[in-house]
Amino acid sequence: MLDLELSKDDDTKTQRNLLNTSPLHRGNAFNKNGPAQVKQRMQWEAPSKPLGVDDPLLLQEREVHAEIGINWVLDQDIPSHPKGAYVRILAESLLWEERLGKTGRRTTEGITTCMEPLRGWTIASSSCNFSRKRWLDREQELITVIQEKTKRTEEKEEAGYRSPTRSILRALQTINKTKRLESEAIISAPPFFQLAGRRDLKFWGEDDGPTAVLWESLSLSEQEQWSKRIGKSKDWVVWCRSRKKDEE
Repeated sequence: MLDLELSKDDDTKTQRNLLNTSPLHRGNAFNKNGPAQVKQRMQWEAPSKPLGVDDPLLLQEREVHAEIGINWVLDQDIPSHPKGAYVRILAESLLWEERLGKTGRRTTEGITTCMEPLRGWTIASSSCNFSRKRWLDREQELITVIQEKTKRTEEKEEAGYRSPTRSILRALQTINKTKRLESEAIISAPPFFQLAGRRDLKFWGEDDGPTAVLWESLSLSEQEQWSKRIGKSKDWVVWCRSRKKDEE
């Protein structure tokens, strides 16, 4: 027992010595001829470095002879510079105009606007470009579809409907390995679904598969149609608002 108590005392002394921060040599640190003051590093001190060490290198602003619509268009590769990477600062946001027959479109600040009076719309340019890649030979039909779905979406939102967030749609996608999104508008359907559409209109994708149905965005006739279909298959998941007891 006595040996055990003595060993405990020795361990305690050892720990105190390790935590001792007294200098090894005492003297004037500014005196070149005298011993410098040296401090021990305490055990819990982690090595540190300035945050700026991990910052990326600065890009130089270089003059590149590329004018939008003259010798470079947005669907081409970005012009390179012989001295390497660069950043170019423009005084104004770029405006890209194009025509498809008699229909004009303008893209600026991430927004694309169809200028045709009877089929006009304004949507995110990313949604427009994504849809155009999948409707290559039917662009005039796509303009009409976007106009109809944009108008319908505006009416639904005025009535209180809100599209689910991307995180919710991602969660729905993990259920039953869902491939198809049903009933969302072409302008708001996310591209990470393999298929998307409404009833017989396919926004993109050719095959059918497990489906996520956004119930609140369906019309009454579409809800009736899906009620019959749901009873015949099990590869679906329905997203809808919670019901009160008197509504069930």
